[in-house]
This record gives sequence, structure tokens and C-alpha cells, in this order.
Amino acid sequence: MGSVGLTVVVGGGPAGSACAWKLAVAGRPVRVFEKEPFPRNKICGGVLSHRASMILLESGMLDRGELDSLTRNEIRKISFWYGDERLRLYGTDSRPARIISRGVFDGYLLEKAAGAGALVTTGCRVESVEDGKAVTSCCGSVSYSNLVGADGCAGIVRKTLPRRRSRKTGMGVYYLVPPERLEHETDELEVHFGHVSYGYAWIIPCIDVVNVGIGVMGSPASPSDVLESLYAFVASRSVDVEGLELYGAVMPSLRLDTGLGSGNVYLAGDAAGTVDHVSGEGIGHAVESGMMVADDIISGNGRDRALTRGSCVRRVRQSMFYRHLLYGRMTMHTAMAAIRDDETFAREYWNMVSGPDTYHDMFGKLLGWST
Repeated sequence: MGSVGLTVVVGGGPAGSACAWKLAVAGRPVRVFEKEPFPRNKICGGVLSHRASMILLESGMLDRGELDSLTRNEIRKISFWYGDERLRLYGTDSRPARIISRGVFDGYLLEKAAGAGALVTTGCRVESVEDGKAVTSCCGSVSYSNLVGADGCAGIVRKTLPRRRSRKTGMGVYYLVPPERLEHETDELEVHFGHVSYGYAWIIPCIDVVNVGIGVMGSPASPSDVLESLYAFVASRSVDVEGLELYGAVMPSLRLDTGLGSGNVYLAGDAAGTVDHVSGEGIGHAVESGMMVADDIISGNGRDRALTRGSCVRRVRQSMFYRHLLYGRMTMHTAMAAIRDDETFAREYWNMVSGPDTYHDMFGKLLGWST
């Protein structure tokens, strides 16, 4: 069995909350420190994939009623664009994506962790970590048996581990646009390629607003390049953003930590680099990695066995390879033609994001490697 001593979780987002909830449900002592007071605003597109929803439901962290109450909209259509050309529209009645408010969603998950028995302290920063103790801004020094860094790509826990400094080469920026400011109404998730290197622009319909933005992962584009690309994109789509607030955040485009930390120091979510380099999905991977860490602490069976079997680690690793087929200068035009001429990519992309399929499955079918 693993250590029954206190686990300190740094960060109260989906990864930290999921980890703390699972440890508390198992009867393990756990304490969460979140530097921001809750409720908080979180820069995020707010797309919760069907796969992420199923992780929450099957684990028991949320029930169907709770998940429905957190859902602002359901999306069952996705369209792919290259420049101004609409390549493909794909729709399905099964496995919808959900649109959530990250502020509400994150707060609810943290409440679930607290309700399960985790001691949660918000508005309290972990200022340093050394010799089995976390020094906080509000509670002094707290000793731990296990430490979980769920505090983002620039978090303090990741920095305590050798060779795991963040490179911060990803960026996402967007506007929340009233629907009447768009040239046309949309009920589909729009993915627009060709507007920025190693990234894409998006249009995501919520209920009362539409998220219009652009993001890059591991791209040579500078922040000014990304902003200029966003301005050009909204102009090309005739989106009126005058007077609207521009939101932006660093995306964790860093080396995936396949072991999710080292020794009794664990990493989860953005801190571990578990953000998909093609789809940009992060919420589902954060929840899954947080629960994987909790499983390892509970079982004490060893990292190699408990962590490397995790689906989110495998998916992110594959996305870091296959993104070059989609975004690479030598292959992008071929990839765009394949999306236009064959429904396979759109169907398998949806299946990969929403279900058990992997990038190997998706590109294998697209390229004729498998049937």
C-alpha cells in the first residue's frame, strides 16, 4: 500500500480537484492550496469533450444531473476550414461536446473535493517547497508525504524537479462576442487552419456569447504574430470586436512529463504538459491525470505500472508527433485536401476527441494504414 501520510495538492483547477477528490473518497488525508480566491475567472475556450464527460461520470465525481447543470451548450457539429474555404462539415447525434463556464465548473469540482473530505484553502499561495514541507502564504509550513503540482505550466512544483522548466511557447487569445456581432449564426464548432503556424483559429458557440479566438502550440509564431493573426481572422469573418475585451493566456507547450513527476512529487494537468498539441484539449487530460496520480498514491504500485498506462499520456505523446503531419509546411496542403475530399478525418477526429480512439487510429484510417 502507498503512504497514508498527508498529500498536499498545489492548485485547485480540474487536475488538482480530481486528484484531491479521489484521494479523499479513498479516505486519504489531502490538503489543497489554491492561490486564487474562488470563484475565479479562467482563460479557456470551455469545451468539455464527451470523453472528458465520461471520465467524470464513470469515476463518480459527477452524476448526470450535475454535469447537465454545468453545461451551457451542447455541440454536435464540427466544421474544418482552410483559409476562407470550408473543407468539411461533420455532424453526429452521439457523443456531443459540452460548453462550460470554467469559473463555475472549476469551482464546482473544488467543492466536490471539499465535500469528499479534502481540506481546501483558497487565496493561499505555496511560496516554496523543500525538505518535505510546503511553505504557504497563509498557513505557515505544512509537512507532506506526497506533493502534487497541479498549479500550471509555470507552477512552483514543476520547478522543483530537475530539467522540467517551462518553455511557455504556446499561446491562446480570444474574444467573447455577442451573437449579433457575427455575420451569421452558427451552431457548429468551427476549426480554421492556415491562419497561424502550428495552430488554428476557432469559433465556438455558447448560449449568450460566441468564443472567437486563435491558439498555437509549440509554434515559431511570436505573441505579436498570434495577435496579428487573430485580428486578420476576425476581419476575414466579419466579426465585430470593437470595444470587446481581449482574453489571453500562456498554453503549456512544454515537454510532456510521461512519468507525471518523480518520487513522491507528482505533476498533473498543465504542470505535466498534458495538453493535446493538435486539438488543444486540456480539461479532460487534466482530470484524468489528476486521478491517475491519486491512483498511484493510493495503490503504491509504482509509477511505471500506474501512470504509463494512462490514456491521456499516450494521446498527448501521439499528438506531439502527428501535429507535424497536419501543420508541417511540406504536408499541410496534402492534409487539407484529404479533409476536403474524404469524411474520414472529420469522423475520426470526432471519434478520437470524444471516445476511445487515438491519433494512431485516426491517422491510420486517414492514410490507409488500417481499416
